[in-house]
Amino acid sequence: MNSNAPICLFDSGIGGLTVLKKLANAFPNENYIYLADLARVPFGDKSKEELTNIVNEIVSWLEKFNPKAIITACNTSAALLADQQSSLVSIIDPVAKEIALSEYKEVTVWATKFTIENSAYKKAINKINPNVKVQEISCPKLVPVIENLECSIEEKIKIINEYMDQISPSSDALIYGCTHYPHIDEMVKKLRNIKTIDPADAVVKEIFSRDVARNVSTDRTPSISLYTTAHKEKLEKFSKLYLCGDYKVELVTLKALV
Repeated sequence: MNSNAPICLFDSGIGGLTVLKKLANAFPNENYIYLADLARVPFGDKSKEELTNIVNEIVSWLEKFNPKAIITACNTSAALLADQQSSLVSIIDPVAKEIALSEYKEVTVWATKFTIENSAYKKAINKINPNVKVQEISCPKLVPVIENLECSIEEKIKIINEYMDQISPSSDALIYGCTHYPHIDEMVKKLRNIKTIDPADAVVKEIFSRDVARNVSTDRTPSISLYTTAHKEKLEKFSKLYLCGDYKVELVTLKALV
């Protein structure tokens, strides 16, 4: 493995920046490549066939960089790949293992329609520990309001409360089953006293446990390269907001978009 090879991540939009930020903080000497498929966001309402074609195309594009790892910084994509043999690092599996081996009796998952319909978290957790009760709630309104910087705080609170009211009173923790959701963590905690879990933390531990952590980049100028299939200005705006830096974003055209 080339020590200077990048770690690649992909998502349908800006949500995966939450994963990228935690990885970059944990492994500051690595090179990163992030692809946001903003031309086809959201992934959560796609059919299985559509999503399979999209993910296969993205992975093929990222593989040309000969990466150390490719991370599905997208729960919907991870849900699709859950029953398949894959070399990709899942956003779901590492945290599911942690939950299953913890003292949690009941957890709630907020996620996209596709992730919930496939019971991705419930299956992953109960496969290891069938005694953990997993409540899954589809939250289709959250991603649009998170990506809309002009959305008022009042509107965000109204929508968050809509899903908050569905959480079981006996739930021990709330898992953010979409990489967008950590962006509203502060608001969630103000509205309800509940422990929140960001799967990105478990992904960082997973990467650390792999050969990637023992094959650290020697590049004197580690980099973050951002790509998008559409709305370049949007990714630039969010990367500046969440990664706290000015990053150049390159527009790429995937075959299916030609």
